[in-house]
Amino acid sequence: MASPTTTDLSTLLMIDSASARDRDDAFAVTPLAGGRGWTIEVHIAGVADVVGLGSVADEQAFLRAETRYLPGRTVPMLGDTAEQAATLTTDAARTSLQVTGTLTPDGRLVDTAIGRGQIPSGRCAAVDHAQVPGILTDPTHPLHPPLAAADAAAQVLLGARRDGGALAFYDLTRGWAANEDGAIVAIAAELRTVAYVIVQELMIATNEAVALWCIEQGLPILFRNHRPNPVAGSTDELMTEIAAAAGDPDLFAKLRGRLLSTLRAATYDPTVHGHYGLRLSAYSHVTSPLRRVADLINQRIILAHLDHTPTPYTPDQLAALGADLNRRTRQAREAKKNHFKHADHRHVTQEAARDLTALDGRTFHKVLKTAATEPLRAEIAAEIARRADADRLTAPDAAVLIDAADPTWRPIQLRVIDTLAAAHPEMGPSLVSVWRQTHPDQPPTDLETRQSGADHHPLFAARATHRSIRGPWTTAAAKKPAEQAALWAALRAQLTGTDHPAPEPEWPAAPQNPQPATPPASADPGPAISPPPRDTTGPAVFNLDGAKKSKALSNPIAWLMSLAQNNHQALPEWEFRTDGPAHAPRFTATVHLAGHTATADATTKTAAKTASATALIEALLTQR
Repeated sequence: MASPTTTDLSTLLMIDSASARDRDDAFAVTPLAGGRGWTIEVHIAGVADVVGLGSVADEQAFLRAETRYLPGRTVPMLGDTAEQAATLTTDAARTSLQVTGTLTPDGRLVDTAIGRGQIPSGRCAAVDHAQVPGILTDPTHPLHPPLAAADAAAQVLLGARRDGGALAFYDLTRGWAANEDGAIVAIAAELRTVAYVIVQELMIATNEAVALWCIEQGLPILFRNHRPNPVAGSTDELMTEIAAAAGDPDLFAKLRGRLLSTLRAATYDPTVHGHYGLRLSAYSHVTSPLRRVADLINQRIILAHLDHTPTPYTPDQLAALGADLNRRTRQAREAKKNHFKHADHRHVTQEAARDLTALDGRTFHKVLKTAATEPLRAEIAAEIARRADADRLTAPDAAVLIDAADPTWRPIQLRVIDTLAAAHPEMGPSLVSVWRQTHPDQPPTDLETRQSGADHHPLFAARATHRSIRGPWTTAAAKKPAEQAALWAALRAQLTGTDHPAPEPEWPAAPQNPQPATPPASADPGPAISPPPRDTTGPAVFNLDGAKKSKALSNPIAWLMSLAQNNHQALPEWEFRTDGPAHAPRFTATVHLAGHTATADATTKTAAKTASATALIEALLTQR
């Protein structure tokens, strides 16, 4: 006997590309009176009612496992006929799997109910991603109220996920977002609006709600499990690294690669083991039955349970289906990884055969990375030297260079180290940081510091240890340049294999002038030391020579972090305050950096954080 259906007359929003032919979901979000939250109603296309178990479309779905989106064409998982018979539409009635609940102001979905739904013709409204920003800013648009409610609910869900420790990251400007496993993936250009965040957050909440409901019902489905990797790092550390790398394409690419290599892939299992990437106790895939076969499998199981009919799969069959999907996912990931690896290698090989002087910085970095795995070729050495003399080598370039293991690289490695240390002593901490990000399994470079002399005329000494090799002590009239020089000296010592075991520095007997002293004489002298910055009290005085306002404001948070690192200060910290009603909060952010502060407010926490960083940059650049 079929379960009762539910009918409502409020508009259901289908947000997708205008050209989409596979609309899986539609939703309605309605504010509750007095700022008590929102009612959430989500409908998932009733694909199981159209695609029978063992049908041709069903066999096709199991062979393809998911819809494939290729350049210029799409290969639907179900085939065109079944897809069009099941997809949600504005002008035809459809059955659905319906999920309802109440979203509290603190981001909890409660009073969840799962049932069959019936969507009458005309209830759904199709909205393209590109239309959503305009509708949200136009109070006269008929879809403004439901979209504004959905946007507010999505922001609350996003905030709750972040507070719960999930890596919930969206960069709609550059087109990046964190997926459910915690990897950074590209967002298609046509999807880079707030609509993407709305759909993602509502569907994540729906998938979690269904998983928890199935647990309460004792109903085995294919749960989506994700186990942690102890070496992946904390969410706070990753968010800091992502923000710092956002303005550097090469560094951002390295960070993405590291996340892909350290984060474990999620799996389908008939038992619950939690989802680490989303920081959820249970999760499932049910919101895309047109595009993923796992969602279709789960919908069949849930609808059979609601209809009080026999389950379509035995426990052994369900476990075998999950294992098969996991195996095929692993194979697809490996195939994709190898494809791009080989394609990139071919491209780099072609570029390396061209005039190296004509390559842009990013392409040369790739050529250098490939060349560093082999003995040094004369043309590569000449181009490295030319770029070093022209001040065109970056910290990521130097990080690749110092990793080259073949002894033929040693002379050019030492030359670059000496050149950069003399021209850019402030780059030392950045170089060590970049190297550390690409070697998370290695111990961090250690710094020791000492101080001597009178308070009015102090002298500082520093020594760094890189990969277990201790560099020489370096001295200077200020702490920061002493530490910068110590990092360069440790890199040089590691390259030459010269350990400096002296437990304490040899302090010069003569009074110090304002210039820093050179490291003590040794068979492996450290790099030259640049003049120290002016000694100050109160808020730190930053070196802003050459700082461009347009570049700083293009990514203010990342720029502030780079400024702190380059001036050897603690990273900026933010404090937040929330005012206003729960359905329309106002966030105030205050940023603190080395004694400087700035405050700004906005309608979202992220926007307030960015605005406060912008205000601080404006103040710093005005004062210089």
